[in-house]
Amino acid sequence: MSVENIVKKILDEAQTAARSINEKAQRDLEKMTSELDREEKELREASRKKTESEAEEIIKRRVSSARLEGRKRILGEKDMIVGEVYAEARGRILGLAEDRYLDFLRKLVVSYSAGGNEKVMLSQKDLVRFKGKLPQWEKELNGEASKKSKGSSIALSSETRNIEGGLVLSQGRTEINLSVDVILAETKYILEGEVTGILF
Repeated sequence: MSVENIVKKILDEAQTAARSINEKAQRDLEKMTSELDREEKELREASRKKTESEAEEIIKRRVSSARLEGRKRILGEKDMIVGEVYAEARGRILGLAEDRYLDFLRKLVVSYSAGGNEKVMLSQKDLVRFKGKLPQWEKELNGEASKKSKGSSIALSSETRNIEGGLVLSQGRTEINLSVDVILAETKYILEGEVTGILF
């Protein structure tokens, strides 16, 4: 299952929660507007002693300030939801069953491999976790890599990287960081507008 599919599934589940938060934010905004209306009436009463233009200016500033504050609150809640969606996606990817997780890693290598002689570096945790399955995984990976580009080989390195999950693909002095955190950060950057549109 690709990262985009996992994110889409989580987004679908988060839509209901997002609507609820939007409705709450709308009620809060309406409450604030109601309070502003009350304050406006009080200000109008108090402003009889002042000129009409001074009272109107005070009212406009207060209303404008309250609307701006309401928008900031809604934006903050939207950002919080989007962050929660990506945190859940991260947790689901890292919590995949072993075979599905190894398949996820294999697809990353095949997608990003440039051909030639490359090394795959995992996190220390994954290297230990999949130790018994890695020789077969490496063999299957090389089979796919040679289909994609003749003469290419991919070796699983005993060297690890300080990542939570995912891998680092290395060829010579070039490394491609395909850690789960980097992939999700890039996906979030690319899909941010689309995700916000789906949720809200």
